[in-house]
Amino acid sequence: MRLVILGLASLLLAALAAGTAWAGEPAQRDRSRTLKGWLVEDSAEQDGGRLVQLSRATQGLRLQYSAVFWRGNGGRIQSTLIERSDCTTGESLDRNIVPDAKAVRALLTAHLAECALPPRRIEAALRGFEPAYALAQAWARDADAATIAEAEAIAEHGREAD
Repeated sequence: MRLVILGLASLLLAALAAGTAWAGEPAQRDRSRTLKGWLVEDSAEQDGGRLVQLSRATQGLRLQYSAVFWRGNGGRIQSTLIERSDCTTGESLDRNIVPDAKAVRALLTAHLAECALPPRRIEAALRGFEPAYALAQAWARDADAATIAEAEAIAEHGREAD
């Protein structure tokens, strides 16, 4: 029995050293970073996808941009969200277009205006957005690549099984 356990442990260590991902384990590690007051997160979803989220809680507001990647989605699912005690607004974005920082900032500005925030509060709420969004997009590219690689590995496994 000890030899079996030692043998399995050796195989596990060898696989880890070789960089092999075990089934069900994300190929990419979760990560988060606060940049200019914005929280940028990249995390595994339970169904095998990835979620990249950019959020900020300030002045009684919660601002959020998210991009979800899953091999069956046919593109990234993106959305914006603004939450305030008396106002919630946001929208889903086109799957096939990766908006630049200027476009997302304009959407968030419009959402904040819908919630009757004055221009000075809107500007303060969005302070530091551009560098944080740039990091979120870099991580989104990684998540997209990981999702494509996962789909290819699943397809290859299916071909090997045939």
